[in-house]
Amino acid sequence: MKTENGFRRKLRYGSVSVGIVAVVIAASILINLLVSFLCFGNLWITDLTEHGLYTFSDGAEHLLGVTLESANERRSENDPVKVTITFCADRDMLLASDELRYAYYTALSMQKAFPDSIEVVDDVNVWTNPSEVDAYRANSYSSIYQSNVIVSSGSEFRVLTSNLFFQEGATIMDARSYCGERVLIRSIIAVTRAEMPIACLTVNHGEALATPEGKAEYSEFLRVVENAGFRVQDLDLSKEDIPADCRLIITFDPQKDFLSSFETADGSSELKKLETFLKDQRSFMVFTDADTPELYDLEEFLEEWGISYGRYEEKDEGGNVVASGSYEVLDGERAVDGTGKIFYAEYGKGGVAGSSLEDVRTAGGEPKVLFGNATGIFYSPTYQKNYQIADETKGITEPFEYGRYYRNGQERMIYDLFTAGERALCYAKANGAWLLDGEGTPVIVDTAGGYRLMTLTRQTEAVGEGTGWTNVYESSYVCAVGSVEFASNEVLASASYGNTDVLLSVLREIGKEIDPVGIESKYMALDTLGLYYDTSSDAAVATVLLMAIPAVACAVCGTVILIRRRTRA
Repeated sequence: MKTENGFRRKLRYGSVSVGIVAVVIAASILINLLVSFLCFGNLWITDLTEHGLYTFSDGAEHLLGVTLESANERRSENDPVKVTITFCADRDMLLASDELRYAYYTALSMQKAFPDSIEVVDDVNVWTNPSEVDAYRANSYSSIYQSNVIVSSGSEFRVLTSNLFFQEGATIMDARSYCGERVLIRSIIAVTRAEMPIACLTVNHGEALATPEGKAEYSEFLRVVENAGFRVQDLDLSKEDIPADCRLIITFDPQKDFLSSFETADGSSELKKLETFLKDQRSFMVFTDADTPELYDLEEFLEEWGISYGRYEEKDEGGNVVASGSYEVLDGERAVDGTGKIFYAEYGKGGVAGSSLEDVRTAGGEPKVLFGNATGIFYSPTYQKNYQIADETKGITEPFEYGRYYRNGQERMIYDLFTAGERALCYAKANGAWLLDGEGTPVIVDTAGGYRLMTLTRQTEAVGEGTGWTNVYESSYVCAVGSVEFASNEVLASASYGNTDVLLSVLREIGKEIDPVGIESKYMALDTLGLYYDTSSDAAVATVLLMAIPAVACAVCGTVILIRRRTRA
């Protein structure tokens, strides 16, 4: 009987103990969920990073407030401005991402500071439900990836890529910095202001886009430019000044040279206007191909930006030119047409080329990008050819080549966005046909391979002092595309090729919006594994304390209870 009572007592005490443990566990889970919900919903966080990566800076909050107030002044009281910041991946993926996490917390901080005007959407996943972002595609064949962030207000929107939230130094050795506050506010300014930035199409050099028929033939290209955030309008540089809101000038398949100051109506050189335009952190994009005639003045201007086109001349014994033409690139190994005239190209690997195409390469699996009737682009003789070796400690995973020019504190660097294969050939072409030698064989003018088909030149210039050891740099860009067929309706309106995504990515890289001033970037360090981080000693101390205090408290309580039970016994 005694044994039975002892068993019942143990069973009762054991059941109570199990019940207490279950209640404690359940209460701990509920308390953790409640605290997590309250902390995340109200953004109760302690930012222990040295430069406040998770903190919305006072200057940024003030500028955003002024931006929203200014936007509301242009609207009626019954229609206040509303900005939506949409992340294209779910919350767990955002928090796990080393790049998107910082931008996510910045957006949440904006929402907390201005709940009536800013809304953050973090329950979209473009892989499982791509139709949720259909309204933000440039056309039905363009892609939006999980690494994209969409800033929208009404019918206006900007699709941002994750690499835009970070700024590399003027040189590879400079520190990396987080500039998400400036990028998001710049996009909010763009989608809430009355006018979009302008992309001007030059139309007085026989360009393909100078006529209604040409605009219809390349309507997909114009649609992509518009959906990259531009209002497109024509520009006659010989008669008109460049509009103040113009951020990008596009010259598409020119057939006549740019005019000198002696030929223009107002006595100012077209290229001087373009040069002045590019000094103010603006961009220029030019499309040519193997049928583009020699444009002496324009090509001389482009050589200053590192861009030189392949030109062929054949001279007689007296030194007189008897035949001339341009280079046409053929790549038989990568051909899609059976002749090698239309082929898919290789992606650039580093520098601006790597960053501007990063989303297309990683998320899209390097979709094929087509070039047809392409001409070869070479570095200008004044540019020094440089080779960057792979260096994991600097985050450089692949070696790459680039050209560099430095003079009077001004640096220009040209990068390869796309190149032909190593076995590609260059033929001489004139008047729409290959030049033939005495035996009637097409003239091969170069066999080196790897010809550049699309390049991007960046000019960086120090415009002010930054934090600590570095300067603040601003950039201007010149992008050269050696194929007009790259932007044809047939190619851009095809789901099989990545031309649309590439064009969008480059336009977003070079299409600078009004840049808010007074918001400093937040600098990051590089550890021995080549990973960027920004933590102070305070963060390490706090981590140790948060790990040690609960363990020590539990150990102390357990020891006290154990001693008291033994003493009572």
